[in-house]
Amino acid sequence: MEKKTFKAKKRTDYKSPDFTVTNIDLTFELDDTKTKVTTVAHYVRLTQDKKASLVLDGEELVLKSVKVDGVGAKYKEHDNKLEISSVPDEFDLYIENEINPTANTSLMGLYKSDGAFCTQCEPEGFRRITYFLDRSDVLAKYRVKIVGPEYGCGVLLSNGNLIEQGKIKNRPFAVWEDPFPKPSYLFALVAGTFDIVEDTFKTKSGRNVDLKLYVDRGAALRGQFAMQCIKESMKWDEDRFNLEYDLDNFKVVAVDFFNFGAMENKSLNVFNSVYVMVDPDTATDTAFYNVQSVIGHEYFHNYTGDRVTLRDWFELSLKESLTVFRDQEFSSDCANRALTRLHAINVIRSSQFAEDASPMAHPVRPEQVMEMNNFYTVTIYDKGAEVIRMIHTLIGEEKFKKALSYYLEKYDGQAVTIEDFLVCMEEKGEIDLTQFRRWYTQAGTPNVDAKWHYDRENSKLVLKLSQHTNPTPDQSEKQPFFMPIRISFLDKDGHEVRPKELSFKDYIVLNESEQEYTFTLRENVLPVLLCDFSAPVKLNAPYTTENLQHMMSFSADPFIKVDSAVNMQKQYVHENIKNLKNGAAVTDPIELISSYRQLLSTVDENTDLILLNETMKIQSVSSLMETFDHIEIDQLSAARTMLVNKIACALEKEFKNLYSKVRASSANYSVDNMGRRSVNNSALHMIVTALCFKNEHSKASDLVMNHYKNSNNMTDKLQALTDATHFDLACKSAIHDDFEKRYSNNALAFDNFFRANATVESYKAIDNVKALMKHPSYDGNNPNRVRALVGALALSNPVALNDISGDGYRLLCSEVKRLNSINASVAARILTPMLSFSRFDSQRESMIRQELKNLMALPNLSKSIYEKVDAALKER
Repeated sequence: MEKKTFKAKKRTDYKSPDFTVTNIDLTFELDDTKTKVTTVAHYVRLTQDKKASLVLDGEELVLKSVKVDGVGAKYKEHDNKLEISSVPDEFDLYIENEINPTANTSLMGLYKSDGAFCTQCEPEGFRRITYFLDRSDVLAKYRVKIVGPEYGCGVLLSNGNLIEQGKIKNRPFAVWEDPFPKPSYLFALVAGTFDIVEDTFKTKSGRNVDLKLYVDRGAALRGQFAMQCIKESMKWDEDRFNLEYDLDNFKVVAVDFFNFGAMENKSLNVFNSVYVMVDPDTATDTAFYNVQSVIGHEYFHNYTGDRVTLRDWFELSLKESLTVFRDQEFSSDCANRALTRLHAINVIRSSQFAEDASPMAHPVRPEQVMEMNNFYTVTIYDKGAEVIRMIHTLIGEEKFKKALSYYLEKYDGQAVTIEDFLVCMEEKGEIDLTQFRRWYTQAGTPNVDAKWHYDRENSKLVLKLSQHTNPTPDQSEKQPFFMPIRISFLDKDGHEVRPKELSFKDYIVLNESEQEYTFTLRENVLPVLLCDFSAPVKLNAPYTTENLQHMMSFSADPFIKVDSAVNMQKQYVHENIKNLKNGAAVTDPIELISSYRQLLSTVDENTDLILLNETMKIQSVSSLMETFDHIEIDQLSAARTMLVNKIACALEKEFKNLYSKVRASSANYSVDNMGRRSVNNSALHMIVTALCFKNEHSKASDLVMNHYKNSNNMTDKLQALTDATHFDLACKSAIHDDFEKRYSNNALAFDNFFRANATVESYKAIDNVKALMKHPSYDGNNPNRVRALVGALALSNPVALNDISGDGYRLLCSEVKRLNSINASVAARILTPMLSFSRFDSQRESMIRQELKNLMALPNLSKSIYEKVDAALKER
């Protein structure tokens, strides 16, 4: 069989459609294997070329009939297209086709999920439902009739308002109509049997909106928190951005088989059940926090994505980065600002920086793509949100709100571009963003180098900044970025001082390769750079350990506090990797221990426990990897382990005191309880670390077993499960048995079991994954299960994945091969860590290269995997 090759699409090749659709009537006669889809759409010619044929997209369709204005049409099917020639300038097109939802394991288009029919149409899934102009710049009004099977589909949902329902020959039906024009990617259909959580929300203008949340039978109580979050989101968007919901109903459906976190289909959001179904017994505090964030994100798309959508998929960041920024602000206001900001920064400095350093590096607005699913990335979402945040920093809150309002009013009901958004920001923000646009066109992470000296003669602190960005596969030369660098100053007593040069703002602008700034200050004042991580860059500043301790103790900025601790950790790891290689003695992290001891000794009822926990947290191997150009994974893991052991042993007494003193008031989720549990569980982990290092494994096992037995919530149970598993304690078997007995029939809860076993930082994780792939609760066709087990090994356990045996690579690629023909987008996602093989030693590089070559030899290799592997193998 001839091997497939794929051609990239280029952003500059965009061409407006020859035709558009104004209205579409869809009728679905649902059946597990032969769903009949009847489409009547009104088409209008846009081009002046009267001879242009109508060319529609379609995949995996069985075509039955095509009519133009009621008359059989001449057409041809080729290359996943339906071409109809000699059509008038305006006409009704009738298409009848069949699809097989049960066989659709790609989970794009219409598919069957745990007994329910469900759709996912972003980015290009609608073409798996019927032949259509499946592009984001074709907006139409939809009327949808759903005829369900005789049994098993008591709920029939689509976008918009319910206008009719009843029965046809004992089969239930429902008709939905959406008054707002939308692109096909926002279409949704769900049919099945659900429990319903109902509520109402009164908008600021006094309208009552019916809210319905559809969940698995018997799981209504686990949906209560999500319903609360829906109402909080609606209220927040009114208060913060003056955006009122625009329909009389809002519906959310939770499904277990889903490739993404959630989908913002107009008025009918479809969610991965992991971001809806929570209660203290089965979900962690982090899961609750994530539910709030994702509920907010999808709801906020109603304006930034639905009402104003994107012209083409290269503009994906237009809706996603803006909405990520909005959901971060929502979580900051409704949960905890420091935690939200620190979490966002961690994503950038680990996953996104890694992406920038990989063969798949791309700008926030990509220039070319083979498979659009590959560009739902941390660069487009999270780095894009940082770009929006920089605009917010530069123009301020009030101007940003005015500019956003102007943008939404000007382009309501239209498909637009990033450029349209930026022009609105320029006009209402009174700023020139010409150079700033490089954030959208240049890939890579800028490196900012800082140095300073004090000019005693003029009582000036002179700061010099320079920036450079390393080449990426698509660009060898980089131009300077335009970035705000937030700055503050600390005197020797820890007081913040403000020079006259910063009287009206708290940032300076770096927009050249090298720049110099002067500030009127007395001597011995320390510049604190990149406060709040005001630009997504790597800062290289000559801070001494004493400087870092000073900032950690006295800076009011949460990021600076945490980053100062992180930098001390990095210094230790880098220094001791050199010691390990040179046979020198390993050092003790004296200054870090001293700083942590001071923090732990001052914990009281006024302590921000979430910030304390984030400051004390030892960076993961994945995060530390991004501080190296060339990764020596074994030495890195060893140095990090030594750091954890030395801190744990030196501060064992303090951690024991913290563990006994700080407890949550109840099992329920709240920001306060989350902070208390996070500190308590971190203290437990450090105590166990110290005991195991001293070979007191029996004491460690008893402590963890008691923690598990006394826990009344999943957060605490999971900490005990993880420690027992990762330290291979005697209590592991008992905890595993109990956890399986309690939760093996609850898929979302039991995913924690898979993750705990897949993230053991040794070869043992590979054995665990192989064994658990045979577990009766594991379903290798379900994306959530794959992500929890094989995905956890690949994406969260670089030590085991990169084991020198190569077995981690072989296991992962074996699973990628299996998923290639089942769900290629999930396969491509979990393969990502193997793409940057050139950063590892020659032995690992050779093994990874061979595994990727084996993938490329597959005769049926999907476009999703081909694009990533091809880019990796080309890079040298």
